[in-house]
Amino acid sequence: GKWTLIYTDAPDITSLEGGPLSTAKLGRIGQECNPPSIKNVIEWTRPEWASSLPFSGGESSRVLQKVCCEGSATKDNPRQVDLKIAGLELSGVNNNDDDGSGKNAGIGGSLFNGPAGFFESNPVKLQGPLTTPFGKFEILYLDDGMRITKTYQGYYAVNVRDENEWF
Repeated sequence: GKWTLIYTDAPDITSLEGGPLSTAKLGRIGQECNPPSIKNVIEWTRPEWASSLPFSGGESSRVLQKVCCEGSATKDNPRQVDLKIAGLELSGVNNNDDDGSGKNAGIGGSLFNGPAGFFESNPVKLQGPLTTPFGKFEILYLDDGMRITKTYQGYYAVNVRDENEWF
């Protein structure tokens, strides 16, 4: 299922929020779990300072970065999930208005609509035959609406199912 992160103390996540001149603004963070596939989803939006720049996309344009992993657990310890990184996906959602003239078609048009427009027209999926260890986590609590995990480094994450799916 799809989960949205509502709390974490993991520095690899809390440090994603950039400064006032960052080239992208951190949006929501989520996770898509379809065992054995686990995709960590990071939403990047246009920063406020870039709103008047050409080629920056619309106000609600966003890029979705998915770190693709494979998760596995054992019968002896089903609450501990070992992760292996398997790839990366980039896609875009561009809500920029198009006047229907066709001037925004193709790669040139997708660039005109900013990063979200580019990745909406040209999604990236990098996945090879090899995987590499990425970490592990323990499921501390799980029900239909909430999941609490602890990483092997001792950091916590709380995820909830969002009624309005965003990825």
